[in-house]
Amino acid sequence: MDRGSFLGVLLGFLLLGVAIGLGPNPRIFFNPAGFIVVVGGIIAATLIRFTLDHVRYAFRIASRAFFTRTPDTQAVITQIVGLSQRARREGLINLEKYLDVEGFLAQGLRMVVDRSGRDHIREVLAQELRATQERHHQGQELFRFIALSAPSFGMVGTLIGMVQLFASIKDPSHIGGAMALSLLSTLYGAVIAYLLAIPIAGKLELRSREELQLKQIMMEGVLGIEAELNPSALEAHLNAFLAPRDRSAERRGLRG
Repeated sequence: MDRGSFLGVLLGFLLLGVAIGLGPNPRIFFNPAGFIVVVGGIIAATLIRFTLDHVRYAFRIASRAFFTRTPDTQAVITQIVGLSQRARREGLINLEKYLDVEGFLAQGLRMVVDRSGRDHIREVLAQELRATQERHHQGQELFRFIALSAPSFGMVGTLIGMVQLFASIKDPSHIGGAMALSLLSTLYGAVIAYLLAIPIAGKLELRSREELQLKQIMMEGVLGIEAELNPSALEAHLNAFLAPRDRSAERRGLRG
């Protein structure tokens, strides 16, 4: 689990709860009509904009922002260098015994074992990278759409409340409910957009960059193994993908 994401959401709602609880009557912040307008509107607009399969996939991807972590890059580099050393000792054909690795890396190594050719391997893995990037973009796009539509439907709720307010001028008993709908709809829309949708879209973008960098390292590692590159040279090449600060920290950890 990504504790940072979980703690961020928890802290955000906790602060909202404290702020509401310090008021004279916290119950006034619950308005079913405003909630229905905003949440129902977001759901309806999202289903119109995207296919149902797209929506299900995006929410499945979003769960990874909270419950999965990208594998340690240095550990993957160490694993690839180890495979390179085995290939030099035992031959490329014997790499078939070590294919119990991450799916993308295993896919590349199978092509190396099958002698598919460097250009073919690069083309297939690069296409896989592009397809992964496109899938990730679809998930990010959905949550950005929610972030855009949530304040808009908050404004719709505000307009409905204002209409009801003007229609209730002759009946003061209905003015309070109309004002609550008018104001709380905007609040609900803002909370959904700025506390949930925008941060989730940003976290998915971050996770996407991390995964794509990791797969790029795997692709270069596979190509280095296929070219029978010296393991030390391959390690230096793969470490070049990491920031110098990260590389030095990792080396200190290895020495310790």
